[in-house]
Amino acid sequence: MRRARGSDVVIIGAGVAGCATAYYLAKEGVKATIIDRDSVGAHASGFALGAINPLGGVGIPEPLGPLSLESYRLHTELAKMLPQESGVDTEFQLRNALMVAYSQEEAQAMQAHLPWQQAQKGFRVEWKSGEEIAAMERHLAPGMVGGVVMQRVGMVSPYRFNLALLQAAERHGAVLRHGRVVGFRYQNNRIQAVQLEREEVPCHAVVVAMGPWSADASAWLGVDIPVTPLKGQILHLRIGGPGLSYVSWGHSYAVTKPDGLVWVGTTEERAGYDESPSAVGSHAIMGPVLKALPYLADAEVVRQTACLRPVTADGLPILGKVSGKEGVVVATGGGRKGIHLGPVMGRIAADLVVHGKTKFDVAAVAPGRIISTVQIATSESDPFRF
Repeated sequence: MRRARGSDVVIIGAGVAGCATAYYLAKEGVKATIIDRDSVGAHASGFALGAINPLGGVGIPEPLGPLSLESYRLHTELAKMLPQESGVDTEFQLRNALMVAYSQEEAQAMQAHLPWQQAQKGFRVEWKSGEEIAAMERHLAPGMVGGVVMQRVGMVSPYRFNLALLQAAERHGAVLRHGRVVGFRYQNNRIQAVQLEREEVPCHAVVVAMGPWSADASAWLGVDIPVTPLKGQILHLRIGGPGLSYVSWGHSYAVTKPDGLVWVGTTEERAGYDESPSAVGSHAIMGPVLKALPYLADAEVVRQTACLRPVTADGLPILGKVSGKEGVVVATGGGRKGIHLGPVMGRIAADLVVHGKTKFDVAAVAPGRIISTVQIATSESDPFRF
């Protein structure tokens, strides 16, 4: 097998976790080689909604609350730095979000989250009556029990964000190259090289950030990486009039993005590795959307996208060093909050590579933890999934 030019660190995957890791390694003066069989943000990281809500989702407030809040802080920091460092406008915004309940059960679930959310500094989270919500967003259909208004929820263009992280890292020496990884070479359980189909890349450390394909690395690591793909589809609609607030209800959401289109979604499909948009997905999205936002019946469908989110059985990321394998770190499984959690995952992965430790408690998300495969965690029990 031919030996390619070596690298201090090889990162497998050019999604948000991989690009964020390369960026923070660059900040430490460490040059990384990112290997991807496609290109930057070519899968879930480039086709997500791009919502950044630190106060809700699977595992929040425990055990992910501290990591979620830190990643939000990093996003606000990156919003100022990345455009200058990369020349890419990530379209970062802070907006109000409306989480609407059409049933008493949904209302009770939302209200149960309020004490912790309202205790977090820098945010304002309030319960509003159905009448108050209707006054804030006139397009919503009547019948609301009430809802939560959350201020300072972030929104970013997912592809632009990935590209900005990569280009900023490249300016400090990072390299993106194409290739398909087929294995690792070790010496006395220390990583020596990443093996591609026709060559190998020597390295001192490797970060596995392969998104929904991360399970392929299980055999190379000697530890199970139980990540599976969860397909999600989004419709991009054009309609005249003022923009739509960021609204979510049930399992759906709608928001007007900087491109002027209303993005509505999303599906949660067990479809293997099929990334193609479908008519079934379109119908599954538009049914709930038209019930809550009937004015969108006149909208033009401009685009339909689909992507595969990397999810685990407990809904938590897999993040940390691999026991018994020196120089190997895993950063994957961000699921529906991959864009939001990307910066903190990259920061921690870089810390573990450079310093061998991190100030954050990552025991609950460590590789090799026991994960039940009986039921995959979904947004069905979580009204703050986005």
